[in-house]
Amino acid sequence: MIEPDARNRLIAKKSRMPVRGKLGALWPAADRDIEFRWAGRFNTTPDGLPLIGAVPGAKGIYAAYGYGGNDITFVFLAAQSTSDLIAGSTSDLLSDFALDRDL
Repeated sequence: MIEPDARNRLIAKKSRMPVRGKLGALWPAADRDIEFRWAGRFNTTPDGLPLIGAVPGAKGIYAAYGYGGNDITFVFLAAQSTSDLIAGSTSDLLSDFALDRDL
């Protein structure tokens, strides 16, 4: 894992890479001045499964996150499962993805 300070020191360098490379090749007339830069942490749960379900202690609040590198698969499952929860039904699968499960 990259520590936040080390990650933040790399933002300027890494944000210039696509601008100097692919953007210039794909769109030569593009303005290459960068107004805003930021970074985020990419992570996953220890078991590799997302967190999907009702937020414990918060009636009517649902969350779906922690997809890691499997976002295309899990985002569909999260949307379907959360819709089911809102409609009043549930699935046995949700216990595997519970927000309050032991990790």
